[in-house]
Amino acid sequence: MKLGLIGLGRMGFHMVERLLKHKIKVVAYNRNPEKVKQISRKGAIPAFSVEELIGKLDGKKIVWIMLPAGRVTDDMIKKVLPQLNKGDIIVDGANDFYGNAEKHDKLCKKYSIHFFDCGVSGGIWGLKNGYTLMVGGPKNQFKCIEPFCKALSAKGGYGYFGNVGAGHFVKSVHNIVEYVYLQGIAEGVELLKGFKQPIDIVKATSVWRPASVVNSWLMDLANVALKRPDFKEISPINMSVTINELKQTVKSIKGYAPAFEIATKIRVDKSKKFTLGKRMIAATRREFGGHAVKKNK
Repeated sequence: MKLGLIGLGRMGFHMVERLLKHKIKVVAYNRNPEKVKQISRKGAIPAFSVEELIGKLDGKKIVWIMLPAGRVTDDMIKKVLPQLNKGDIIVDGANDFYGNAEKHDKLCKKYSIHFFDCGVSGGIWGLKNGYTLMVGGPKNQFKCIEPFCKALSAKGGYGYFGNVGAGHFVKSVHNIVEYVYLQGIAEGVELLKGFKQPIDIVKATSVWRPASVVNSWLMDLANVALKRPDFKEISPINMSVTINELKQTVKSIKGYAPAFEIATKIRVDKSKKFTLGKRMIAATRREFGGHAVKKNK
């Protein structure tokens, strides 16, 4: 088995590493050649152009794209398509609105190329713990990419959900749940701070972890974030890039998600209200996704 993977960012690089650990051959390309050199030292087949990557794939070619949603991914799909053969496969692992996956599928069909949208979750921990994969696309072709999904995911952590668009949709809903979970933790921390007696917030979140009904991986990571020496230096400004995509997802199905609406308002709020809670969100996002944080001046 051999896979071509384009995009060696925080997710893509570790995804290639995990595939290599499962004895899967990967041809890897990134616009920054230094990343290609780094991953080649771990066993990947290096490619320093899209043309070289496709040329190094055999038989039915499968190209997995791990780039930011939007124009970058759009342009890459348009670049890859003319170089593939009929019946080949493109997998898009971006965080994107499901409607865009449907547009990509229409374009791919003009070239007789099969298209899959695959939501990927796991952040910077995916290499160690495995990823969660949510897949949409042609059911009769899923068997061609399933071995890669199985290698990448935690046990039981991947699923085929239906036609093109289903994968991105399920991932968007997953991210909406994440927003609400984080908002709940942030509100809890803010309330703990407001008691008439000083409450040790680190101790409270530590006590909640072993057996409480609110225990979760996010609670674990929030507790880790609180213990970091630089926690109080982190700015409450959150740089979430998926807000519009997630709002679009809710709107597209006329969904009712009031807790999510509050969570999004907090993420973009620039006031001095809820400062500790917003810092908690930013710090925890850094823990699970390696997301950049700003430091207070």
